[in-house]
Amino acid sequence: MRIKRFAAGITAAALFLPVCCSWAEETDEAAVQDISEADTENEESKDDEESKDDEEYILRSEEEVLKTMKKACENEFLRLLYSEEEDLIALENRKNGYIWWSSPINAEADESARGTIKKELASSLIIVYGQPDDRTTSTMRSARNGRMQYKVYGDTLEVTYRFPSAGFKIPVKYTLNDDSLSARIDTSEIEETKKNGKDSMILLEISVLPNITDASDTEKGYYIVPDGSGAVINFNNGKTDSHVYSSMVYGDDVTAVSLTSPAVTEQVYLPLYASVLENGNGMLSVIHKGDANARLQAAVSGLSKSRYNTCCSRFLVRSTDTYYMNGEPLTVFEKGDICTPELEMKFFPMYKKGLDFTDAAAVYRDYLIAENGVKKKESDISLCINLYGGVLKKEPVLGVPVTRKKAVTTFDQAQTIVSELIESGAENIKVTLDNWTDDGISGKTDSSSKPSSVLGSAKEYKNMKKYFSDNEVLFYPVSENITFRSGNGFWEFTDTALRTSGQYARRIFYSPAYGTQDGTRKPVSLLSPALFGEIFGKLSKGEFEGICTGDMTSVLYGSYGKEKNTRNDAMESIMEGLNLCCDEGISIFSNKANAYVLGYTDHVSGIPVTSGKFDIFDRDIPFYQAVLHGIMPYSTAAVNGDTDPENLILMAAASGSGLGFDMVYEDVSELKDTEYNKLFYAGYSYWTDTAATGSKFVRDVLSGLEDDYITGYSQEGGLIRTVYSDGTEIITDLVKKSVLRDGKEFLLEEYICG
Repeated sequence: MRIKRFAAGITAAALFLPVCCSWAEETDEAAVQDISEADTENEESKDDEESKDDEEYILRSEEEVLKTMKKACENEFLRLLYSEEEDLIALENRKNGYIWWSSPINAEADESARGTIKKELASSLIIVYGQPDDRTTSTMRSARNGRMQYKVYGDTLEVTYRFPSAGFKIPVKYTLNDDSLSARIDTSEIEETKKNGKDSMILLEISVLPNITDASDTEKGYYIVPDGSGAVINFNNGKTDSHVYSSMVYGDDVTAVSLTSPAVTEQVYLPLYASVLENGNGMLSVIHKGDANARLQAAVSGLSKSRYNTCCSRFLVRSTDTYYMNGEPLTVFEKGDICTPELEMKFFPMYKKGLDFTDAAAVYRDYLIAENGVKKKESDISLCINLYGGVLKKEPVLGVPVTRKKAVTTFDQAQTIVSELIESGAENIKVTLDNWTDDGISGKTDSSSKPSSVLGSAKEYKNMKKYFSDNEVLFYPVSENITFRSGNGFWEFTDTALRTSGQYARRIFYSPAYGTQDGTRKPVSLLSPALFGEIFGKLSKGEFEGICTGDMTSVLYGSYGKEKNTRNDAMESIMEGLNLCCDEGISIFSNKANAYVLGYTDHVSGIPVTSGKFDIFDRDIPFYQAVLHGIMPYSTAAVNGDTDPENLILMAAASGSGLGFDMVYEDVSELKDTEYNKLFYAGYSYWTDTAATGSKFVRDVLSGLEDDYITGYSQEGGLIRTVYSDGTEIITDLVKKSVLRDGKEFLLEEYICG
């Protein structure tokens, strides 16, 4: 391929100049400009998709490209432009004149990319569609397969994308807000191909402005992905042998059961990604609507079969499922119309000298407060104790194995554990108690506020609660209802969620040795999301001052039977249910929390301090913590369940976090062959001193900073520097196991060994 350098000093890449016809229609209405239709439909042959060695591309500078574009709208902070001749949109940050392009303006000269990849880089809309009859999928790109029609009204540029060969029509409204660009799709306006009244081609995925944060191999900066606590992917990091990062927002749909144990990774709890450039510019991309059905993807130059680094999101508008028949995999698509009513991205341009991930966290925090109903809560540095009450355990009775309810932490024993923590100096204690009702122990739906007699009498339960109240210990009984067994008016035959294939959705257990299904443990059913509202209705009327809803705040899945409930429907039901509890004055304690529950919760526990450690990542960052610190208290996963408890305590201090511990009163040998067998580390007698002194260490280090924001964070080797909004700097030394604040050194060993 020959590249002609039109302007000196321009990077060696070329702008796609499509063969197209365009025309403009002017109207007399000032408010509405009905603008041209740009035909980029080129039914290219297979050979045309390869780069052509004899094709000549002319390089152009940004200034030259801008001269070919028209202004759609502008406000005090942003300006939106578009091209009539090519699939190109530009967003200008008027504070400094920096321009974010919908596609790299010179992508066509990428010598390392093939034709299809080039067209993908040049597209502002990419779709994947399926053909149900033959169970195949195909991809279309607006720069290659699309025709665009433009219309401007007010602060909105509406682009209607048509894909004639597949029969799709997708209108996208690009609207300027004061601080962001919104890209919104009303799915009821999407047109799909019909044949004999049935869908012959159906949309499966849509990606809007997937290339707006693309960066060439000459640019310096990094991407932020909210995997676990958060991770950084440096541009051009050379990790071309790693896999492309791909993760479902809010975790995979657990109805799609894997035949083998899935890899242990962290989850994406926040629906966003961001780009931070060395020149101080950045872009926070938030999935505003449709987040329950979105996936994040990222790749670096070389890995993505091009010289560009990429990071984007995709909306999965219909689910798919694979099942096996006679050993052969068969893929089926979700039937019916698209159920998610709106898909919307919000793009927030940022600029600041020395811009880093804490600035992106601040923008997202402001977004949560303005858009998601998150309110500033009374913050503290808490010690969260997760207690476990009863289990089902097989025991011999006259030589016959009988399954019986058995207590591993009674109400009196729970009080004993907390009293020992208080005597050891623990403060700001929050306690959750799992399996404290007969229904909870039996694995049935659990919406009762009646304590199990296996753990003690009603009087003992009341005495425990009074002790907690008298000592300012916040108590959150756990109501876990994701999985269930028949009973209480809910039956596995009728109330189990259904997979897209029509099969029952069950949570299976895997052998730790082989990673295959454990034949000794019966799978448990997943409760249909259609019943979440009924469960929350009962909980809201219970005698609760506070409650933990278990996995309900972090696990998301749909049910795809005749009465379809998508992940989006399930998310809405959970939000409505939590709101109902809040209206009744019930405090919500979240064991991990997806973004949509943050407006209802008073504490988030189990926050990871690392990412999922994918090969493509360069370093971990406490992005989740930087978002929450100063507006909501949070704590770590169980310290005693970590392979390096001391390091986790230090990381908690570095990220402004309280501590979490799992505890049972009885000897952990009693947990063998029960659902709690994984809590082999949780014997309380080994950990009360560490919990009390470790939490005091973190409390002393972070004293007075509870309401401040994290405004800076960096790590060099074993040294971590955290800066707060009041100017306080904390230096955490992971090697020396100490923290330095205001000239005072805090040695961890003086606390947990003193």
